[in-house]
Formats: sequence, C-alpha cells, structure tokens
Amino acid sequence: MIDLPPAFVCEVVKVHDGDGPLWCRNGMKVRVAGIQAPDYENAQPCRTRRANYVCDDRAAAASQRVAQRFTLYKRLTCQPVDRSYKRVVARCTLPDGRSLSCAMLAAGAATRWDTYWRRYRMGACR
Repeated sequence: MIDLPPAFVCEVVKVHDGDGPLWCRNGMKVRVAGIQAPDYENAQPCRTRRANYVCDDRAAAASQRVAQRFTLYKRLTCQPVDRSYKRVVARCTLPDGRSLSCAMLAAGAATRWDTYWRRYRMGACR
C-alpha cells in the first residue's frame, strides 16, 4: 500500500510543465493526475497515436504557460491518489471549483492519459 498524505491545500509557487510538477509553498511537489502534457525532458509522453500535439519545446512552453495561468500563486485543493518519482499525484481543484486536469484538457494544453484517468477515477469533465 502506498503511503499518501491526506487532502491538502497547495499554494503553487512554481510550475515545471503542464502536468507538473507544481511546487507548493510547503515544499510538496504535485503531479497533475490523469493527463499528459508536452514536456521539456523528452518526447515520449507525446506519442503521436495518443496526443493531438507535437512534442517540442514550443509545445512544452505553451502548456506550461497555461498551467501557470491556472495555478501560479493560487491555492488549489488537492486529493492525493498516488506517488510518482518522489511527487504526489493528485486530483486538484482550482479556486473556482473546476478540476485542474479538466481545465488543462479544455484549454488544449494536455491530453487525457486514459490508463491513469481510469485508475484515478477522474470522472467526467463538465
């Protein structure tokens, strides 16, 4: 069994990629659950069969800007669902009540990662 913290509030002070990590003021690093976004490290998460964008630094920067617009210096309510690479994977809610994962999808800044969407019981976006 994975040791997960209880639900928490994350005041975001730094955003790496569109799917995280997001750095919280308390030092916690959060991976956004159920989505994958272009990243700066490698192109693997953007397999052309599954994503509707090309992985490159421009796509990564655009996705990062969207995530920053939604989260930077805001307080998110997060429910941990897993751990990954010393990060907490969490379903996070924006201050206006929307799911961060759904907001990133609606903005076209990420794609749904179906395996994890189901595993983490993400539900439908409104």
